[in-house]
Amino acid sequence: MSTLASAVDIGATSGRLLLAEVSDAGKVESLSEVHRFRTPLVDDGDGHCHWDVDSLFSSIVEGLRKCAESGRIPSILGIDSFGVDYALLDQDGKRVGEVVSYRDSRTEGVLERFESPSLLFDRTGIQPMAFNSCYQLFLDRESGKLAKASGMLFLPCYLAYLLTGVKKNELSIASTSGLLTPGGAKFEESILGSLGLDPSFFYEVVGAGSPIGTLKKEIADEIGFDLEVRAALGHDTAAAFLGAGAKKGEILLSSGTWSLLGVLKNEPTVTREAFLAGFSNELSRPGEVRFLKNISGMYIANRLRSEILADFSIEDAVRLARKSEYRGYFDPNDPSLMNPASMEEAIRSLLGRSGFDLPLEPGDYFKAVYVSLAKAYAQTIDELMKVASFEPEAIRVFGGGSKNVYLNELTALETRLPVYRGPSEATGVGNVLSIIR
Repeated sequence: MSTLASAVDIGATSGRLLLAEVSDAGKVESLSEVHRFRTPLVDDGDGHCHWDVDSLFSSIVEGLRKCAESGRIPSILGIDSFGVDYALLDQDGKRVGEVVSYRDSRTEGVLERFESPSLLFDRTGIQPMAFNSCYQLFLDRESGKLAKASGMLFLPCYLAYLLTGVKKNELSIASTSGLLTPGGAKFEESILGSLGLDPSFFYEVVGAGSPIGTLKKEIADEIGFDLEVRAALGHDTAAAFLGAGAKKGEILLSSGTWSLLGVLKNEPTVTREAFLAGFSNELSRPGEVRFLKNISGMYIANRLRSEILADFSIEDAVRLARKSEYRGYFDPNDPSLMNPASMEEAIRSLLGRSGFDLPLEPGDYFKAVYVSLAKAYAQTIDELMKVASFEPEAIRVFGGGSKNVYLNELTALETRLPVYRGPSEATGVGNVLSIIR
């Protein structure tokens, strides 16, 4: 008898509630989208922004209501999202302030103010990036916000808490924080000490598949049924790697808002060379390390389209890029592209500083974006070969960006490796597989 499971997959621009039919053998036989919703990023002004998590929660409940209306009622549910962001809770379990976005400008310059980046990497295996949770908590401590809190839940775990009333964090999402020791066996005591925190501040950290709880009575009454919420692989990249059928020994590229490129390993690689090359050791499950590098991704193209081709689809933008003969490119990880007031102007500035002619047509901009991403992938693979003594035979690309055939062609050209496309719905599939195992 098959199981009907629900996966909530929250990306940086939109989220979805999916229904999956899973066979007794643990195979996802079908996957369908029941409800799609925005991931509202609220601009507070002056470069500050936060996620409207109350809207996200309402959207999840609405998705479950639509399940009831369709007569297809799931028995289990898991939630995944992007990493690092979190909710602080007071002693009564109420949220302390907003869930600040990793794209908020408050993190500018923080790397020089909290611990040594190389020391943090040595102690955690996570590449120090200004938006990591440890830096955000440091800023919360400076502002006094942390003193009002008695605990913290990462974003997908907070949404699970709103559904169930149970406070638990999940290992893969916790590993993005820069707060765990390499391999994730425990919290890194010296870093917590610098923040004035105790491991109990993060509640219980559980592995994917662990039960969290059933729906609160008022929610079950509202939608007309109950289900069990389980801890999915809470970090969307971890879910995507699982859903793609990723194997150790392959070059893996999870292509979405971010591009995560790397390999699966049994143990973390915490070396000087790995640190200098910008690699990180994120966790999926115990004994499974994603040794990878964060590269910006579809966020740049999506922001650009909303500014200069708002009435066109991203497929239209790709067609225009194919026709362009523009030759310029830029570093897609340049900090100026994190959350600029104008993506068009930020790209023009980078291209101009590099000595390229400025783009004239919309297709020129998108050509520059896709070429820049492909070049960044090629550089990262070269670094990976040196740091991990790895000889790749092919690249497996999965996630929403895998549907961009043009970018895949450019990637094959720049890397001189064949590119195989995995499932575009890898994250949703991985979410489901992680809660039924």
